[in-house]
Amino acid sequence: MSGKKSISTPVIADLAALREKVGRKREYLELLESELANTRAIIQEFTEIYGARITPLETRYRRLQAVLEEITADLAPPENGWRGKSAGNQGEPSNGHSHSREWTKIKAEAKPKPSYDPEYERKVRDLFRRLAKRFHPDTAELENDKKQREKIMATINVAYAAKDLEALENLEKENSGERLNKWSGPEAEIARLSLELRQLETMIFEIEQTIRELDLSQAMQMRSDMKGDRLMRSDYFGELEADFREKISLLQEQLMVLGADMSGVEFGEN
Repeated sequence: MSGKKSISTPVIADLAALREKVGRKREYLELLESELANTRAIIQEFTEIYGARITPLETRYRRLQAVLEEITADLAPPENGWRGKSAGNQGEPSNGHSHSREWTKIKAEAKPKPSYDPEYERKVRDLFRRLAKRFHPDTAELENDKKQREKIMATINVAYAAKDLEALENLEKENSGERLNKWSGPEAEIARLSLELRQLETMIFEIEQTIRELDLSQAMQMRSDMKGDRLMRSDYFGELEADFREKISLLQEQLMVLGADMSGVEFGEN
């Protein structure tokens, strides 16, 4: 009896420590997932507002400026060495307002990306974890069980890589009657928890990387710059709109003085 106690005590202690470690990793992963969802929401909100309020004004401003550049290039005497189009950046909004190039890149980068559904992603991830705990080969006691688990796990990994929730659900239903893990002692639980710990660490690393990339994205940098420049002001986008409208008005006046054909240029407010 005393021999059994001395052997099982270290195992029980290791199991308790592993449970605590896995529990902490689960909590941290939940915090990271919440932070990732918030970061995505912030970027999406910013890009939608910028696109709705500022992009139309930028487009009209650049259209008018292109017309002005063409006219001034034609009117300028060649001997002066003037090249209207080479001086095309004069008069652009400055001090944080000239975000057109950055915004163009943001739109170009954003277009190919599929829409992100956090609830769908959560369901896929949770189901994958549940299936991995049940069917991973490392938790098998017998060689036959291990081979069977390897086949099932390979199919699970393919479905998870494709983010195919329906396939994962079908796999769970198809194998619901399986009782592969007949060994239910502390050693088996240690094996399952060790596997989960590795999976949690991998997920944590991937989410941390994603958050860092989003924090360094041009949309987030523009938002941070705007907040820093206008920390005490309530409507930075309103100020940016007013700035563009003023510059558009000045361009329109210049073009009319030069007698430009404005039939193809929009004068609407938006």
